[in-house]
Amino acid sequence: MNKCSLALLLLLSMGLYAQPKANTKTDVLLLGTFHFDNPGLDVAKFESADIMSTKRQQEVLEVVKYLKAYKPEIVFIEATPESQTYYDTLVAAYKKGEFNLKKNEIYQLGFRLAKELDLPRLHCVDYRDAQFPFDSLVKVMTAAKQTDLLVYMKTTIDSIESAHNEQLKKATINEILLASNTKADQDISVGTYFEFLKAGDKDNHIGSYMASEWWRRNMIIYENILKHLTGKEKRILVLFGSSHTALLKEFMKYNPSLKLVV
Repeated sequence: MNKCSLALLLLLSMGLYAQPKANTKTDVLLLGTFHFDNPGLDVAKFESADIMSTKRQQEVLEVVKYLKAYKPEIVFIEATPESQTYYDTLVAAYKKGEFNLKKNEIYQLGFRLAKELDLPRLHCVDYRDAQFPFDSLVKVMTAAKQTDLLVYMKTTIDSIESAHNEQLKKATINEILLASNTKADQDISVGTYFEFLKAGDKDNHIGSYMASEWWRRNMIIYENILKHLTGKEKRILVLFGSSHTALLKEFMKYNPSLKLVV
């Protein structure tokens, strides 16, 4: 595993702030995470991170320290706009010491940052009204006897599961997050969907439908982020699952008003 820490990457990016900037771009830190509470909603199944253990809590606090040093003015989280009031209430309660953090990364990282930086809220920008017909995709490939494609899919999922579960045994939260944000991992997150375009015969478009739904979901997340920005922000943090941030990175790199710092 690359031993360079998230701290080093953040400090290198923050070196940009030592001198006055000639432009007015908003710096964006896309922090792709795994689900600390392991809800089992992803196709790949992971072991528990034991995030509430003393060791893991110390590791989480280390990550929070580095993110605090980045000083984001807005933190975007993987929750829908409809839940904004819910999270606003809980953030306020947590700041007053009246709420105990749950396992999820929104609480473990986002809530702690909101308190440390005295942010008024965490902005909920997720979108979930999209289809992900994975079971139908498998049925179509099976019916079409696309053995190679089925093997590729299983091998890819098994590889992701194995690599992450091995990291959980040996690596810190900091190191796991670093690995989740490498170009290699991001290329898999984005590129794998294009392999599924080959699913089924020429009259079946289940692969392109699933891929387009995934892009549409993330495009709307991106839209939601943009609609919260005034153009005056210096630094923002997007705290989402790494499969989301990989695609958000592709969208954001074409925006002349944004600058990806990691």
